[in-house]
Amino acid sequence: MRERKPLPVDWVDLSPKEYVEKWYNEYYSCCVYCNAAGFGQRFMHQSMEHKHDSSTRFDRVLEIGANRGEHLQYVRHSFGEYFLTDIEKFDISVLPPSENRTGLIFQQENACKLSFTDQYFNRVLCSCVLHHVADAELALTELRRVLKVGGKADIFLSCDPGFLFRLGRYMGPVREAKKLGLDGVKRLLDARDHRSHVAGLTRLTRHVFRNDEIVERSYPVPYMSWNLSLWKLFRITKK
Repeated sequence: MRERKPLPVDWVDLSPKEYVEKWYNEYYSCCVYCNAAGFGQRFMHQSMEHKHDSSTRFDRVLEIGANRGEHLQYVRHSFGEYFLTDIEKFDISVLPPSENRTGLIFQQENACKLSFTDQYFNRVLCSCVLHHVADAELALTELRRVLKVGGKADIFLSCDPGFLFRLGRYMGPVREAKKLGLDGVKRLLDARDHRSHVAGLTRLTRHVFRNDEIVERSYPVPYMSWNLSLWKLFRITKK
């Protein structure tokens, strides 16, 4: 039987919630946004924005699962209000000074029970979120509810547990964690943190937005099977 390294002692007795919080607070940035992993993350963020440039404007934008505002630097379109929301309390101090643009609003929100009224936003972004939530279909339904008719939604899905995604994760974040002696920590985190399969999330997204205009693209090769892709992007126009 293959021998597994034990977890570091300061990780062993943490509850699942404490475990995830410790990872995101202390190690997420250095393992996900550096070296090969960082290149993949930048490509991911850019892919969500390439249809929206400086000539585009949205009055109200909602980003679900904004974490520490990593995506904001890639947003090129103008906006009136941009809501950065997350399940955890948002700390404005984590944003670099260059991202303190006019119209930013920081708010704690549950993706499955948003506090906003119907048809409130012109654009909604959902990046690396649906794998984590307990009820992905409810989160998608809430996302559609708060989106205006004619509004745009950009939904990112990691192709987990596809072969290419797992290879990319091993060559990127897992390898960076291994340098810190935390590869076992990262693997258990992924088991706890990614609850849903990309094939199921794809089917749920198509169902919730079945009456809307949906454009799907796989990366890095368009229309490739999820098993041979790193991620999928849904671009939706609500009808």
